[in-house]
Amino acid sequence: MFQLNPQQQEAVDQIEGPLLILAGAGTGKTRVIVQRIGNMLNHGIAPEKILAVTFTNKAAHEMLERVAALSGARRDSLPAISTFHSFCSTVLRHYADRIGFSRNFTLATEGYQKGLLREIAIELQLDGKGIDPYTWLSRISLAKANIQTPDDMAEMDFPDAPRIASIYKRYQERLRRMNMMDYDDLLCNTRELWLAHPSLLKIYQEHFQYIMIDEYQDTNKIQLALMVQLAGSRGNVCAVGDDDQSIYGWRGASQENILEFERFFPKAKVIRLEQNYRSTNTILKAANNLIAHNNARREKNLWSNQGDGEKIEGVRCADEHDEANFIADSIFALSLEGRAVTDYNRKWSNYAVLFRTGGQSRLLEEAMRKRRIPFVLVGSKSFYQRKEILDIITLLELAINPKNDMAFQRVINVPPRGIGDATLDRLAELRDSVHRSFFTLLDHRLFTEKLSTEVKGNIEAFRAAILRCGDGADKPGPVFPRVKALLDELQYIDRLIQMYKPRTDAMARRDNVMEFLNSVGDYDREKQFKGTLGDFAQQLALQDANDRREKDKDVTENAVSLMTIHAAKGLEFPTVYVCGLEQGLFPHQMAMDDGSLEEERRLCYVAITRAKQKLFLTYTDKRHVMNVVTVKRISMFLNEIPQELVEFKTPADFKNQAGNMEQSRGFMDELLKRFGRKD
Repeated sequence: MFQLNPQQQEAVDQIEGPLLILAGAGTGKTRVIVQRIGNMLNHGIAPEKILAVTFTNKAAHEMLERVAALSGARRDSLPAISTFHSFCSTVLRHYADRIGFSRNFTLATEGYQKGLLREIAIELQLDGKGIDPYTWLSRISLAKANIQTPDDMAEMDFPDAPRIASIYKRYQERLRRMNMMDYDDLLCNTRELWLAHPSLLKIYQEHFQYIMIDEYQDTNKIQLALMVQLAGSRGNVCAVGDDDQSIYGWRGASQENILEFERFFPKAKVIRLEQNYRSTNTILKAANNLIAHNNARREKNLWSNQGDGEKIEGVRCADEHDEANFIADSIFALSLEGRAVTDYNRKWSNYAVLFRTGGQSRLLEEAMRKRRIPFVLVGSKSFYQRKEILDIITLLELAINPKNDMAFQRVINVPPRGIGDATLDRLAELRDSVHRSFFTLLDHRLFTEKLSTEVKGNIEAFRAAILRCGDGADKPGPVFPRVKALLDELQYIDRLIQMYKPRTDAMARRDNVMEFLNSVGDYDREKQFKGTLGDFAQQLALQDANDRREKDKDVTENAVSLMTIHAAKGLEFPTVYVCGLEQGLFPHQMAMDDGSLEEERRLCYVAITRAKQKLFLTYTDKRHVMNVVTVKRISMFLNEIPQELVEFKTPADFKNQAGNMEQSRGFMDELLKRFGRKD
């Protein structure tokens, strides 16, 4: 069995009373949770008295398996280990009738929620007036996370608050009338049940006398309220988390839950786990110094027995192309030379490339493909498979071929222009009777005569923009102005904020669209401004085919991981590249504008602490933003790392270090093997 360090052992031995375990990155928190549950069982605490909650079914299942392996108990005699939502669902399946639902209530899926909100929009005569049900759903969900009623929302300071509050109220009434709950209601209604029936709450308090909460920094206000209710005066709550890894404030997580733990659970004991079992001390010192610039945090100082290790490589690149090429070349070279990590050098899966925004993956994907390096995009689709990019590609396909009915149906309401199902049904009937394509009928009298003035204007603007873009699609010349003009005329970029919620999602998609425009500029330069829109679209189609073939390959067992930093939380890799460390990109401009710089710094802390032995931090002198070359400044985060921990280089320095790598033993054999040749 793994020997616990003194702080871990102290946490395992502390059974009674409130306990906050501040588990820094890589300090073995799951091991402590499992051992603590095992210790409670060894002390004669009945398993049914213990409740452990976490955030994902995967995490709950893993914890359950490890407790079973440790205790040797059968699955049916183990403590209750589940997600918050699963626990609340079980409570409500027994007692929902106490608050006006039947016990066989239905859970509303996201698709059903959006459909219901569209119905409400029609009822309130808001359909087609630029009012977005997606915005409503996001606002309602956030309100529930913060325990806010429709009346509370009506008093809040954001655009359209009173109207969205009335929609929120009607939405809840409709769900209740249909005996339905949404995902957030599982938590809210459990709290309502316990408030309305204290005797029932007391039964649960007697049943679950010991509570453990994993990933506590990610809890929101409603989740905290439930645990405070359940703990009661006994207060046997053990929360495990790290405020320095609180990176989900944009979706309702409240860092105050962990910073003010003693206010909710008086006389709580706080134990800090600071011995890291993942990274070298150089990496940990960088992370410690970076996060120390945050004010809202509990002090921790990570350290390791693994020695100092190699210096961090700070790599200054000319532009984003230079950066992507450097990263791919470096991974290729390190995998051959064995410089990165002994015994790991030939496994692609031991390399990860982390980035702040999804749009950064485009050039990285291309660089990996050129070198035939297997990669997997973790937690996201390939750049050209993302919805907002597919929508633009479809608009271009329609411009090139207005007879493409499939393309027409995908984008006629993108961005929303008030064209409902009834309008499309009428257009389809006309198409079937005159045997012409959808697009060619947009100005047909039999179609337009019944349209409102607003919708008629929207359709004509769409038609004109598509025709202008497609005019001369096969004539050589710059493609970027043509594509940019189409998006501007359709207000595609400006209206992303209406199409996608929350705002962080909309801004991430906006970044992706801007990167797509960069790709159009790259195409123009590659073709010396003599390409055509048709040729560009054909390249995109080939790219799409490649993406689908790559998806079919089983590369997850041995592939380089490309992912956003949010997706990397909880993972670790021997060698990590964090790219785009520039002001405005990382930290992101939106974070600086919104005053959420400390969460952005926590995100950088998470990125750094994913690395076990070797860490690269890359940045550029300039970067294309919507095809305009923009001079960049080095990220403040890189400047906050002690300079003695970082060795600053350029890609050329690494090429010089490699020297005559081609002459190294077995190099050509390895190359031939990777390129699939047998001769």
